Amino acid sequence: MTQPPRWAQKLLEALGHPDTQEEVQGDLLELYDHWVQTRGKRRANWRYSLSALKLVRPLANLKRRGQYTSPYSLSITMILNYIKIARRQLWRNRLFTGLNIIGLSIGLSACWVIYRIVAFDFSFDTQNSNRDRIFRVVSRFVFDGQEQGNPGSPLPMANAVRLELSGVDRAIPIWEESTEHVLIPQIKGKPLQFDNVKNVIATDTNYFQMVPYQWLAGNSHRALARPDQVVITQSRAAQYFPGLSPQQLMNRTITYWDTVNVQIAGVVADLPYSSDFTGQEFISIPTIRKDAGKNEWGNTNSYIQLFLMLSDQADPKQVEKQINLLSGKYSNEILKQWGSFKRWHLLQPLTELHFGIDYRDRARRANKTVLYSLIGLAGFILALAVINYVNLASAQVPQRAREIGIRKTLGSRRRPLIFQFLGETAATTILAFGLAFVLSNLFFTNFSDLVPEGIDQHLNWPMLILFLAGLFISVTLLAGLYPGWLITRFQPVSVLRGQTGYAVTDSSNRLTLRKSLIVFQFFIAQLFIAGAFIVNQQLKYALQADQGFVRDAVLTASTPWKQEETNRANKRLALKQELQKLPGVSAVSLGDQPASNGYSSNVHQYVGKKGKVELNIFRKHVDTDYIPFYKLPLLAGRNLQPSDTVREYVLNETAIKALGFARPQDAIGALIKENGGDANRTVPIVGVIRDFHTRSFKEKIQPTALMTDRENVSSLNIKLASGNPENWQQTLAEINTVWKRFYPDDPFDYQFYDQTLEEFYKQERQLSRVVNLATGVAMLISCLGLFGLATLMAYQRTKEIGIRKVLGASVVSVVTLLSKDFLKLVLIASITASPLAWYIMSRWLQDFAYRIDIEWWVFVLAALLAVCIALLTVCFQSIRAALTNPVKSLRSE
Repeated sequence: MTQPPRWAQKLLEALGHPDTQEEVQGDLLELYDHWVQTRGKRRANWRYSLSALKLVRPLANLKRRGQYTSPYSLSITMILNYIKIARRQLWRNRLFTGLNIIGLSIGLSACWVIYRIVAFDFSFDTQNSNRDRIFRVVSRFVFDGQEQGNPGSPLPMANAVRLELSGVDRAIPIWEESTEHVLIPQIKGKPLQFDNVKNVIATDTNYFQMVPYQWLAGNSHRALARPDQVVITQSRAAQYFPGLSPQQLMNRTITYWDTVNVQIAGVVADLPYSSDFTGQEFISIPTIRKDAGKNEWGNTNSYIQLFLMLSDQADPKQVEKQINLLSGKYSNEILKQWGSFKRWHLLQPLTELHFGIDYRDRARRANKTVLYSLIGLAGFILALAVINYVNLASAQVPQRAREIGIRKTLGSRRRPLIFQFLGETAATTILAFGLAFVLSNLFFTNFSDLVPEGIDQHLNWPMLILFLAGLFISVTLLAGLYPGWLITRFQPVSVLRGQTGYAVTDSSNRLTLRKSLIVFQFFIAQLFIAGAFIVNQQLKYALQADQGFVRDAVLTASTPWKQEETNRANKRLALKQELQKLPGVSAVSLGDQPASNGYSSNVHQYVGKKGKVELNIFRKHVDTDYIPFYKLPLLAGRNLQPSDTVREYVLNETAIKALGFARPQDAIGALIKENGGDANRTVPIVGVIRDFHTRSFKEKIQPTALMTDRENVSSLNIKLASGNPENWQQTLAEINTVWKRFYPDDPFDYQFYDQTLEEFYKQERQLSRVVNLATGVAMLISCLGLFGLATLMAYQRTKEIGIRKVLGASVVSVVTLLSKDFLKLVLIASITASPLAWYIMSRWLQDFAYRIDIEWWVFVLAALLAVCIALLTVCFQSIRAALTNPVKSLRSE
């Protein structure tokens, strides 16, 4: 076959118009064949070449390329068209759009709130430039085979570390100080008094090398070098000396403990980041105590803490080993008198300080396990929200079948269709973000007790923006890809024939994925429902169970302790006697609360028939009215007798059994010896009382001794005569009047004892609120998804329902037909979730020494609740479909 000139063909391919290139080349080839037959090959070649030159349009091709960008689907025109279609589609299906926005906003707000909490707790001291070199020396003990932690260390250890250890650049002692009030002397008149002052510590100049502060006045190298000096923060300066500049505060006087006058040696700016170094007033250590005796090596106080800054090349493990050798060198002989008591020290990195829940600090500590659980909770809630969106979006797919079929018939490809649906999902997600912001603010307002204090003070905006952007992209892709892919599976021919139901999937088991998503949603919801029941049961049990003592209508208050007072015990006794005269008061006792967070203990020895027994006994200082006040039953012996010092014990049942006595009566008259301190003190047992709880239900009842000691009974226990709270206000006013006669400068701060006991379970109460809230959220989102699936099923079976009604089916039979499948899904979720819920809650209950038994009916009740809520959701759509006039659904047939 004769071919035209090749260069002319290449010219047409390179410079010809792309839209007409194929037609032009085909026509020219036909003409070329005609010219060859009629004119000859030579003339045909000339004519073909001239025609090719005339048909070249390079400028038209360039204009075309400038008018339309590549790819065509991402042009500005098409993007605007996608936005218009998305707006119309979302508005046309307002109900589904609203449900999608609500579901996603709940998941997004949960992620936002939990991110704020988790990011806040993980941000502590991350901006301290020395954080990798800072360690706290903590102590570990073994009492009666039980290991405990203490954040403190022996008082003399700081100086010993400086003198004898290598690898340590700085040793920084930090003593947490307690003061009821601070006095600011005035030029004229009485000094200003500030009560309930917190965050007062004693330290030295090394502290400011460990924690870099911005100095507004003074010098970090000279401050706190001498006694009677203090450095304060800018916020504390504004509180004590409003209107004065930092330079004007230098050498001003502050009075602590009524008699200790110190001069301001510096003012520092508040730390601009979240930190566990919460000091606001820094007193020089020589002001508090000048010398630490050798006997102090045997004492460990949580308020006496030691921080180390290691050298760059130091190995923390080696330094830890040196510290234990150093501590043993000075304390082994002292600790021998404590019997089987053991103590050792660990180095706690600054990066783990905020998560040190094993050590009982004053400062708030975060639990990493709880934080990771919150992250998991946010993931579950967001997954439920995305699944809900997928189900609701899938429910609308058949309604858009004709639109998609026409677009595919006109040449639309798969990618533009998916892109369009992702755009609709992105628009919905943006609207959900707006509602999530409102919901998050509502949470922070109404659940402020669940949010760490100071969470709004320091925000990492770059990380926050990155998190929100990542969350937006993730939600858009996860929620939009599957419905977008589902749309592209429509067969245009089947759609235009009206066979939309069969075009969704090709398999006979339609909606399997959606049904599995519904099962997953109710699986998670069932976990939360069962968990909520069990957490609330355990909390109710802990608060209402018999504690072993009477606590109704009892209020407690601590009497002030002032160093200069010499008649503290007599004043307390006189106050007690005056309060007993009030008609609204039925009884008054001085002594430690039966159950409290504070405790004092010591190791005691008893030598009996079975040999020597060592036992750590918790001590409570009380007066002689304490046992009848709290109605502690005496099982043997008698009550305590008045005494200025400890002369006799009343023990509980646990202590008697641990010492080896078979019966309470056998312990009466036995002598036990206290180790350490008053090591030569031998005390007789004069009484035995029934066990009562001294701590929360998480801990077993410990061996406890009641003893009299006038100087150490500083807490008032007051029982009101009336059980009616309406009559308490007058009595409280009378108590306050009597209090002011003895302590005119100190407020009467009291608390009802049942409120104190509730503080034991603050974490559990917070957990209960979180679980209850999560349960409600999970059920709401699950029901939204179920509503979408019910809508889809009702739409696809519209004609079937119409035929059944024409043949005489009742509304009840139609509702049953549409509801039974969903009931199966919920039951499957409940059955599969119950074993996991039992396992998780059993593990949680193991933290309690006294706990409830998990009953089978809890899971049955949780399943019934889930089924009822699901049926209410489904029945709404089912009844609506059953009441539809069959004429409307069958008119097109």
